[in-house]
Amino acid sequence: MNGISVIIPTRGRHHFLREAILSVLSQAEQPREIIVVDDGTGAKEAVGPLHPLIRVLDNKQRGPVPARNLGVAEAKADLICFLDDDDWFIDKDYLAYATHACANGADFCYTDGRLVFEDGRPDLPFEFHADASTLTRDNTILISGVVYRRSLHDGLGFFDEALPYYWDWDWYLRVARAGHALTHIERSSVAIRVHARNMSGESLEVERRRNLMLFSTKHGLPPLPLKNHLDIATGATGKQT
Repeated sequence: MNGISVIIPTRGRHHFLREAILSVLSQAEQPREIIVVDDGTGAKEAVGPLHPLIRVLDNKQRGPVPARNLGVAEAKADLICFLDDDDWFIDKDYLAYATHACANGADFCYTDGRLVFEDGRPDLPFEFHADASTLTRDNTILISGVVYRRSLHDGLGFFDEALPYYWDWDWYLRVARAGHALTHIERSSVAIRVHARNMSGESLEVERRRNLMLFSTKHGLPPLPLKNHLDIATGATGKQT
């Protein structure tokens, strides 16, 4: 196994991006590379000569899911790890734990986190089990901190660009239904920033609702309530589609 490629897609959030990168560089076990995929402009200048492990790729503003597919296509390591540009690692040993799990047979790992609010509200824990059954009801996996074998894409293809809001949920369900166990690393490893510019914000509700219906149809599921990770963390029932 030749290490982890940490992929950080970004678009115009340079003040958050550096914090995300520094949290990767603070890991006890360093990744093989950090791939920053710029879906906007200026990320290369914002990152600067921060560290030789970092590569910045230009996604030519094709959108967030193509940005992630580009990062995977360019990755050189056997393992993929995603970290959103506005999130950061809070457990310095997380990559070491994930690498150890994969070295011992795991194909896909996910971890717990904390929802951190910009308005000063107390943090909320996000700690949930996920498997092929639970994923037909809720997306209880945080994309930040997910670590999996890059070879999964050989059999399952890349992320579905027709699902810009639910590509991650779609990926987890595809992985689980293909028979790959989802290994839960039960540590609070990532901080998830909750702010008005999150893609799951209320201003995008109509688009999200339409995309959720497309996701449900693709997987043969009944209509699902519209939720985000904050709803799941607080036990809210969401809005029915």
